[in-house]
Amino acid sequence: MRGTCADLSMGGLFLEGVVLNRDSLTAVTIEFPTGALSFQVQVRRVSTQPPGSGLQFTRLESQQLTVLQRYSAAK
Repeated sequence: MRGTCADLSMGGLFLEGVVLNRDSLTAVTIEFPTGALSFQVQVRRVSTQPPGSGLQFTRLESQQLTVLQRYSAAK
């Protein structure tokens, strides 16, 4: 399953084009210019317009935090 990261912050992201079950736990892999990282997430919101899922990070390692700080600040 592939989607587009439409919004990225330190708390989570909106994954456009992928509708998941609300409150479910899963993993997502985000491809950054510096390489791909996987994150554990919980589905917090499901949208039909545009179709997608609001995901909250459930646990962040130091490398993930560093990359998120770099790319969420670049918005």
